[in-house]
Amino acid sequence: MKNLVIGTAGHIDHGKTTLVKMLTNIDTDNLKEEKERGMTIDLGFAPLLTPDEDIISIVDVPGHEKFIKNMVAGAKGIDFVLFLIACDDGIMPQTIEHKEILKLLGVDKGILVLSKRDLVSDFRVSELKTEISQIFSDGYFDNFPIVEVSSKNHKSYKTLYNTIISELNSFSNSEKDNLNTSASFRLDIDKIYSPKGIGTIVSGTSIGSIRKNDILTLFPQGQKIKVKGIQVHGKEVDEVFSHQRCALNLSSINAKDIKRGNILSNSSSILCTKILDVLFSKISNDNIPKNNTKIRLNIGTAEYYGKLKYLKDEFSDFIFFQLIMDEYISIDFNDIGILRSLAQSELLGGIRVLNPNAVPTKKNNLKYLRKLNYLLNRTINLSEYLLDIESFVCVEKLKKEFNLKNIDISNYNDILLFNEENLLIHKNNFEKIKCDILLYLESFHKQNPLNNGVSSATINSIFFNNINLIKLFSESFKELDGFISLKNFKVKLSKDEKNMKDEIYSILKKEKFNGINKKDLDNLFKNKLFKKIFIYLLNNNFIIEIGDIFILNGFYKEALTQLNLFFNNNDKITLAQFRNILNCSRKIALIYLEEFDSNKITKKIDDYRVLL
Repeated sequence: MKNLVIGTAGHIDHGKTTLVKMLTNIDTDNLKEEKERGMTIDLGFAPLLTPDEDIISIVDVPGHEKFIKNMVAGAKGIDFVLFLIACDDGIMPQTIEHKEILKLLGVDKGILVLSKRDLVSDFRVSELKTEISQIFSDGYFDNFPIVEVSSKNHKSYKTLYNTIISELNSFSNSEKDNLNTSASFRLDIDKIYSPKGIGTIVSGTSIGSIRKNDILTLFPQGQKIKVKGIQVHGKEVDEVFSHQRCALNLSSINAKDIKRGNILSNSSSILCTKILDVLFSKISNDNIPKNNTKIRLNIGTAEYYGKLKYLKDEFSDFIFFQLIMDEYISIDFNDIGILRSLAQSELLGGIRVLNPNAVPTKKNNLKYLRKLNYLLNRTINLSEYLLDIESFVCVEKLKKEFNLKNIDISNYNDILLFNEENLLIHKNNFEKIKCDILLYLESFHKQNPLNNGVSSATINSIFFNNINLIKLFSESFKELDGFISLKNFKVKLSKDEKNMKDEIYSILKKEKFNGINKKDLDNLFKNKLFKKIFIYLLNNNFIIEIGDIFILNGFYKEALTQLNLFFNNNDKITLAQFRNILNCSRKIALIYLEEFDSNKITKKIDDYRVLL
């Protein structure tokens, strides 16, 4: 029975705070404003001791319409509800609204408490029960025992206490644990304190467990926080367990830097986002909000503002909306919240977060809707999904996208896994990408017959978002010196092109080590065939560029050979000595030596050079 949270719900002034006080002897109206106004504004908490001396938390939730966000904040951590209806007032507007909220939040265990029994006759109680069965005909209260109480009859609260214990003995919160992965810890902060000499303290209802000195992340700030102390109902403990009201003493952070609605967690799946895809739970067919409706979202202990977008034109059993928020919010898969209209604060319905990784999309995007169906059903057809993606998918990204611990492809024979890159792809998409690259290369070779191919960097940029994945297709293409070509491609010069090649060779051989400078080359480039063949020779390293001259590769190698021969008998060489070796001008000799310096062959010291 331990580690359950009981919440109160019902219309203002129907006796929720009195009920908590009668059960626990604690007055949860602890704010000055609450005392003055006679209503619960914020969340109040009290411990209920069971016969086995377990401590159960009771949350006294506000009933006034203006404080509905606090009611949602309290309801998030509730496992069991004491739903109050005053016998004299009967069913009121907030009675219905609270019932709808609890239903939307999945709180389906509890007791229906008829308060202020001493103020009415037996006939009125009978009439009220009939009214309840008629107005709440959706079956929400069907399994709730009904207990009548009166502040003037202490035995009635003893009866209620015994009923609570009986109901809790048969209650299991395993379903809620499945929804809120208890392997990770999470605390939606509902109160922040800063007692003098103690530091910063936050409170909330725990999901999962942590120990003293554990490190958590504060969302959305992203700050790492150490838990230096833990209290559960005022008692110092070393560990807090799931579904306990607790207060955490935090180190290295000021209370003013924390807000109600912030989350403390060690989960890796909580994200900060402004766009989220949700499953909308309608209250009725007549109450579905219109596209672009401005909304307020109460989720966890926070309230946010934004608008909703339709993801499809027609609704079936499932209504998918995309929420566009005004600010970044901290959210996790399967978080549950309440939507209210911004203008009238009207209750619109509930939401479950399907995709905190949402991106803007058009209505009726079938691929996108299929993804939401996977998230809705918590299962994924990998073959279908990867076929939709049409590209490679990182395994880790896929696990994060669908909140999965493992990816098993053993039952799929149409999925390729590249272990080294940790990538998945559908076989059909792999073949399509290969075909697209083949067509691209064919077109390139036709337009550039003298080029060896396309640089691998260009291919990766066009097809793989600058990730080096062309290597995965190595069996289909030829790669040489960083250029990708078709396997059977060879550069073939026409007769005129061969003659021009010989002419260029003749010019450069005549110039020897001097080569051709860029100014002279611009004049020669006026002949389009000359330019075409010269660039071909340059791309294939028959001609190389050093400094501002172009020379035959052979002359560069000869210059390097002469340099090494000189160093066989000498420790250093001057510019004048190397000029004499090449029999060229001082300017040309300097171009060669500076090229050798940049290639880490030589090193300049004062007015001479040495080998490296």
